[in-house]
Amino acid sequence: MTESMLSGIRVVEFGYAWAGPLVGRTLGDLGADVIKLEQDNSRGGHLPEDPALRAALDDWRRGEAVEPTLRASVFPEGEPEPEPWNRAGIFNKHNRNKRGLCADLKSESGKRIWRRLVEESDVIVDNFSPRGSKSLGIDYETVSQWNSRIISASCTGYGHTGPFRQRVSYGPVLEAHAGGASVTGYAEGGPMKMGHAFPDPIGGLHGAFAVLTALWEREETGRGCFVDLSQLQTYAAVQGDLLLETSVQGQAPTRGNRSRSCAPQGVYRCRDERPDARESMDMWIAITIEDDDAWSRFCQVVRDERFEDARFTTLSGRFEYHDEIDELISEWTRDQDRFKLAEHLQAAEITALPVMTNGDLVESEHLRDRGFIVEWEQPGVGVYEYGGFPIHFSEQGPAEMRPAPALGGDNRQICEELGFSPEEIDEFVANGTLVDTPPAGGGR
Repeated sequence: MTESMLSGIRVVEFGYAWAGPLVGRTLGDLGADVIKLEQDNSRGGHLPEDPALRAALDDWRRGEAVEPTLRASVFPEGEPEPEPWNRAGIFNKHNRNKRGLCADLKSESGKRIWRRLVEESDVIVDNFSPRGSKSLGIDYETVSQWNSRIISASCTGYGHTGPFRQRVSYGPVLEAHAGGASVTGYAEGGPMKMGHAFPDPIGGLHGAFAVLTALWEREETGRGCFVDLSQLQTYAAVQGDLLLETSVQGQAPTRGNRSRSCAPQGVYRCRDERPDARESMDMWIAITIEDDDAWSRFCQVVRDERFEDARFTTLSGRFEYHDEIDELISEWTRDQDRFKLAEHLQAAEITALPVMTNGDLVESEHLRDRGFIVEWEQPGVGVYEYGGFPIHFSEQGPAEMRPAPALGGDNRQICEELGFSPEEIDEFVANGTLVDTPPAGGGR
């Protein structure tokens, strides 16, 4: 295998939840040596944002039974034992291709380790609030005094300036604050959040891009810099058309799934094609008709004279009678297999795709052929399949996939690389500066 693009670059990542870890994971996929530095020994950042799941884990920590489907949302096979802090599927997915260091940075020994790590690194990534990073001594003002070439990327909810700079946030909060929830949902209903915290991956990918840009700039200037990223702004930026529409028309965009330029457009229920399923599941197909010619071809596929209504032949007419057309399409699709129907419509040059479940994606022949579905053996967990790195480079083989680190799993190796003697490292372990297990009770 050829040398990875970021070979020789060391990144220290203080990632919490999803956005920060995604920055580190992307850089690790590109070959950087990413050290996941957990500044305490709780490892709580992998826990889900759903209050029911958090409550379930609290029950588990108290020794109470946890409902299996809730446990399965966090742990492989729904089994937290024997080391739940190393078995959380969400954490392990987000933290591949990293090494693990768990240290108390507020202790005197921890401060020694931290300073030496800064002096020997290229990039620091965090997604704490400005107040949090300052209190830990990981802020750019502090670390740049020790290493003028250091790049500090802080991926906060609201940025380091402005009246909201000290606010903390989670993805669903930012989704609402950036306006995403206001245009998500049914036309006749209220705002809805998406199924996951979408601002997190948007912010994480922007953060990785910003770090790569800063590394390029450092090659030209020899100096490091501070990257101040606001996840509120990165999420708002991907809604550019909606912001433009609001600024031009002076009113909020309409809510719903329909296009502003194509009609009809929607997702339509199909039959559950799984013959051995123990219970039925809603299956859907997405269809978009771009113009009058596409509508004519669609009518030829459907072969139902009700679709030939003169009211539907023009785009304006299809917008006006969209509800009626949706009812007709839904009646036509509900007893059909979404995959076969999509192929049938695509053969007629009509934009149509099945709405995929997570299981469909894992089993996708195309994604497997592209090498996107990968597996690795996670220590203490076993062999599982995960989504891999989606970008291929002509001069480099597939991104290497290494398991996520155990809590403090690389403490000794990293400290040795930093020049600490075996006796000093033993002392760090003895005085609690370095740890590899959570406190009694399993976490927060």
